[in-house]
Amino acid sequence: MPAYHDTDAVFGMRTPHPEDPRVVELWGELDILAAHHLTGRLQDLSPGQGGTLVADLRAVTFLDCSGLSMLVRLQERLRARQARLILVLTDPFLLRVIRLAGLADALRVAADLDSALAWPTRDVPA
Repeated sequence: MPAYHDTDAVFGMRTPHPEDPRVVELWGELDILAAHHLTGRLQDLSPGQGGTLVADLRAVTFLDCSGLSMLVRLQERLRARQARLILVLTDPFLLRVIRLAGLADALRVAADLDSALAWPTRDVPA
């Protein structure tokens, strides 16, 4: 799936590995405009029961409440399907945003793609 292209766009996504666990790379600013354009596309990538969606956020430069809300809603949708979302994120500022929003315990965050892909499957919601 190509990135969202607009001459003024400062965000995008691509899916380098369409198999499960699915990996989607997000980049740029995850704000209200990005959430508007990406929410449906992310939901279309949702894996089946017991599956995993890995959102690689290492190229994200900005994350506001709209971007956080998009990720939380995606996680809730996946949990309802007995699947899970794992974020790959290393930026200390963005990790702090997640912590200050009170989501550090609610979101699964891995330091690298290998760790996310190796995350134990026993924590998939029942």
